[in-house]
Amino acid sequence: MISPKFKKAVGCAAVLLGLGLAAPLWAQTGGLTGTVTLQDGSRCFKCTVSIDRLDIKGIYKVKTDKKGHYIYIGLPIGNYKVVLLDPKGNELYYLNGVHIGLGDPTPLNFNLPKEMKQAAQSNPQAAQQVQQQAKEAKKFAGLKQYFDQGNALYNQKQYAQAAAAFQKAVPFAAGKNLPVVLARLADAYHQAHMDAKALTTYQKILQLTPDDAGIYNNLGNVYATMGNSAAAAQAFQKAASLDPTHAAMYYFNLGAIMYNQGKMDQAADAFKKATTADPKYAEAYYLEGQALMSKATMTANGKVSAPPGTLEAFKEYIKLAPNGPDAAAAQGMIQTLEGKVPTQYKKR
Repeated sequence: MISPKFKKAVGCAAVLLGLGLAAPLWAQTGGLTGTVTLQDGSRCFKCTVSIDRLDIKGIYKVKTDKKGHYIYIGLPIGNYKVVLLDPKGNELYYLNGVHIGLGDPTPLNFNLPKEMKQAAQSNPQAAQQVQQQAKEAKKFAGLKQYFDQGNALYNQKQYAQAAAAFQKAVPFAAGKNLPVVLARLADAYHQAHMDAKALTTYQKILQLTPDDAGIYNNLGNVYATMGNSAAAAQAFQKAASLDPTHAAMYYFNLGAIMYNQGKMDQAADAFKKATTADPKYAEAYYLEGQALMSKATMTANGKVSAPPGTLEAFKEYIKLAPNGPDAAAAQGMIQTLEGKVPTQYKKR
C-alpha cells in the first residue's frame, strides 16, 4: 500500500516534470522588429514585411505603422528570407538568411538609401531597380493622397474643389489607374457645370480605353447637357452596342434626355429600344406611353386617339408595377384611351 505522503510527493514531481517539459515549448520562439526608411528619407506607412521561413515552409506578414515601425512576435526559431514590399505589393528589397533566435525580437531595419548605396557598389542593376521601386512607391502615396481628397470633396458636393484635387492626382497616375482618375475628374467637371472640360477629359479616356461603355454613357450625358442631342444619341447607342447587357439603361437615358428636350418621336423610339432590351423595364414602358401620348388627337366623336402602342405601353407598366409611383397616372391614361372617362375637346 502506497502511503499518502508518497502519493503527494509523486504528484508534485509530476507537476514539476510537466512544467519542465512545457516551458521549452512556449518559450522557443523569437521575433523580428525594425523600421523602414524609404529612398527619399521618409518612413513607409503600410509597407509589408514578409517573413518567409527557409527551414520549414511558413510565411508571416506584418505592416508598418505611421512611423514606419514593425514588429512580429512568436516566430519559430530558424532562418528566414525577409522581403520588404511597398503599399501596392511591389518588392523593394529583401534579405536572405536572416536568423531568428530565442527570446527578444531580432532587430532588422530597412534603410533603403544605405542599402541602395551598398547595392550600387556591388550590383548597379539591382540598385537601379530599388530606386525605381522607391519612385513608384512615392508616386502611389501622392496618387492616394489627392485621389482620396477629391473623393471626400465630391461627397461633400464641392465639385469644383474635387476636380482640382483629381487634377493634382493625374500626374501620379499611370497604367490602369489613369483612366480611373480621369473618369472621376470628368465627372467632377460635369457636376460643377464645367462641361467643356468634362467633354475633353472623357475624350482623353476613350483614347486610352476605346471600348468603355460607361464612358460613352457619361459622354452622352455631357453632350445632352450641352444641347448636342445628335452627339448624345450617338454616344448612348455606342454604349449599348459595346455593352448589350446594360443596353436598356443606356437607351432609357437617351429617351429621358430626348423627352426632357421635347423630342417625343426620338424619346418614344429610345424607350421602345429600352423595353425591347429589357421587357421588364416598367419605367421605360410608362415614359414610352407618355411620349406617344403627346401625339394623341381628338376624334370627331370626342374620343382620344393615340398612336399604336400607347395603350399597350401603359398596360404593361400597370402589369409590371401595379403599385408603382406612376400607377395612378397610367391607369387614368388607360381609362381615357378606352373611352371610360368623359373627355371634352375645346377648339382654341
